[in-house]
Amino acid sequence: MKSHLGWTLAAAAAFAASAAIAEPTVLHIASHLPKAAKASLDGGKAVSAPGEGSTLVPVTAGSHVLKVVTSTGVTYQTTLNLKSGALLHWKGKGYWCVNLLENSVEVYSTEDCEEDVEDAG
Repeated sequence: MKSHLGWTLAAAAAFAASAAIAEPTVLHIASHLPKAAKASLDGGKAVSAPGEGSTLVPVTAGSHVLKVVTSTGVTYQTTLNLKSGALLHWKGKGYWCVNLLENSVEVYSTEDCEEDVEDAG
């Protein structure tokens, strides 16, 4: 019985550790464009990225295509290679960050991501 209890406690600790690792992950899409743009990830539903603002899109690690349509009708896309090791961990979520520009997407470093996410609140 004692060994069974020890195994159960060890299993519970392992489960708790894995649950802590399984935080939700999002793509923080910042926009420094003057007007809102539309952004879609992997052909999914487009979200509005407000001008001089940001929005969050649920995403997992891996390769994803981000398509952007600006208010002036400029359309572009880029492939993002989101790596678990590049996640910013903040307030129970994992963040990757990008910035929408007029003709391209800037992928933020973890340090730049941290500044942008914390500024957004």
